[in-house]
Amino acid sequence: MNRLLIAAILALAAPVAAADAASSARDLARCQAMSATFKPKQEEIVKLKDARDAQAEIVETKGETWDDVEVMRNLSKAHAATAEAAKADYETAKADLLRMELGLQEAVTALNADYQAYNQTCATSD
Repeated sequence: MNRLLIAAILALAAPVAAADAASSARDLARCQAMSATFKPKQEEIVKLKDARDAQAEIVETKGETWDDVEVMRNLSKAHAATAEAAKADYETAKADLLRMELGLQEAVTALNADYQAYNQTCATSD
């Protein structure tokens, strides 16, 4: 009777163990795939940050240029046109900087979410 009971338990446990092994293999593959995306995303974030920093310097320069010509705005229509063009150039550069900053923030937020998902499902607490 005991042998029959042990045989029945093993017969029931074998498919569960096989399913767990297959599930573990899939989980491992998924976790490896997730971790493989981290480095390229980090590199992309560095590129976005560098581009944003360069754009911030451009905005600063264009803002100083506009400030310099704005003082002369009231001297003539030509000065006013120059000041208006410098202001438009500065505003365009500022809008580009804002777009770059938002893109950088989105990329960092997405990477942080990926890290969090990886840590919740793949990291062990050993």
